[in-house]
Amino acid sequence: MNDIRAKLPFMTKAAFGLGSTGEVVFTGMFNGFIAIFYNQAIGLSNSLIGTAIMLAMIGDAISDPLVGMISDRWRSRLGRRHPFLFVAPVPLALSLFMIFNPPDMLTGGATGEVDQMWLFVWLICWTVLGRLFLTLFTIPHYALGGELTQEPHDRAKLFSMDTLFGALSGTIFAVIVWGVFLAGETTLADGSVIPRHLDKSAYPPVILTSCAIIIGALFLSALGTKNRIPLLSAPPVDQTRVSLNSFYRELILALKNPNYAFLMIGFFLLMISIGLDQTMSVFTATYFWELAPEQIKWFGLVVLPGVIIGATASPILMKKFDRKPILIGALVGVVIFAQLPIDLRLLGLMPANGSELLMPLLLGNVFLGTISAALGAVAMLSMLGDLTDENEALNGLRQEGLIYSARAFFAKASNSVGHFVGGIILDLFVLMPFEAVPGQVDSDVIWRLGIMAGPVMGIASIIALPFYMRYRLTRQRHEEILDELEARKQSDTPAETPQEPSNPAQA
Repeated sequence: MNDIRAKLPFMTKAAFGLGSTGEVVFTGMFNGFIAIFYNQAIGLSNSLIGTAIMLAMIGDAISDPLVGMISDRWRSRLGRRHPFLFVAPVPLALSLFMIFNPPDMLTGGATGEVDQMWLFVWLICWTVLGRLFLTLFTIPHYALGGELTQEPHDRAKLFSMDTLFGALSGTIFAVIVWGVFLAGETTLADGSVIPRHLDKSAYPPVILTSCAIIIGALFLSALGTKNRIPLLSAPPVDQTRVSLNSFYRELILALKNPNYAFLMIGFFLLMISIGLDQTMSVFTATYFWELAPEQIKWFGLVVLPGVIIGATASPILMKKFDRKPILIGALVGVVIFAQLPIDLRLLGLMPANGSELLMPLLLGNVFLGTISAALGAVAMLSMLGDLTDENEALNGLRQEGLIYSARAFFAKASNSVGHFVGGIILDLFVLMPFEAVPGQVDSDVIWRLGIMAGPVMGIASIIALPFYMRYRLTRQRHEEILDELEARKQSDTPAETPQEPSNPAQA
């Protein structure tokens, strides 16, 4: 095995970062457009949409740790992680295609009557499958990131590269989607004019392009890191088979580490608010701020420099101040900027819709919020890598797959709650009508939408802060842990045997 503090070549980091491109495209369509597409373009109840997303993400939350544990144990000539990286891309793209192409018989066709229940079933089936195939790539991908290098600063730069690739591809994709595919307006039969993203017929070219990007980016990422397989650690021969009992046993073992437990509790609470925001954001942009697609595309352009600044600065700041203060400061920034413009509008302190001042203020706020989010994302991923080292020192097991997938377990369980609650709120509290035309929605509906997308959404984020404050793994202690692990490897008889081609472990 290579020196655990050896630095990675730039091309390996770049190939690893490319994997985030496919994930960003899928999640961008999933989180950004499912609610508005199914509710306004097709006519499915927001409560049913929220329920479908919740069920899909609960299933996803359960599958994440299992996939992580299976990849921790997988034995093959492609190592532990790469078999999953090569299998996932095509079925993931197919799932996205099916989500946004429900049969005409379910969407009303010539009759115009939507079959609510069977369309709901269709959405559940393909969102569950889509999230499962996304898991098959992302969990081994992040586990690979924790495994490629254990040098703290180089690990931070690796995840910084991943964040930068995600931001660049997300920005380019968002600009193309909003500025090209969904740009313009559609005139309805009754003479009403609606933005193109409320028109079902505008989506097929977007989806085909998304599927092509997903397949290409994920395959290239897997190929670009394939040469590192001989240098990665192999699973112990005597590991137990994966089962629900072993899953819960290893998860409990990981959570006995208080640093990991507090990090996960804080993340759980944070993701509830993010789930609410993901459900509300496109409705807020369309109806609360009354922005056209050509204006919405600029948010993607502002996100890119924000992520570049945040992701680039995060490793530098962590080297100077350690990881915890960067994460805490980033979270405070996210809480403030996520709801500030909406809160100010509710207080009557923002310019009116259509004002020349509105877009610069919204874009500036998104820019600052993105810097905060990128700082926190790189810090969180780096901290999880450090916790993998700490857990190895505590219990003798390298559990990158479990550590990163259990994070996803808690994140998606709580995020699904946010989507579920958001859908119900849009139906029962906001009272969002079908086929709503921006600028013609009742002012009380807009006020209730602002209340939910602003102050209410921020509550869970604020509650998460005290749990993040309890994290105690410092840079000095992590260096001591790395010294301990190196000493163990040097004192043991050959710590690892070369990986031999063999049949995959049975799950």
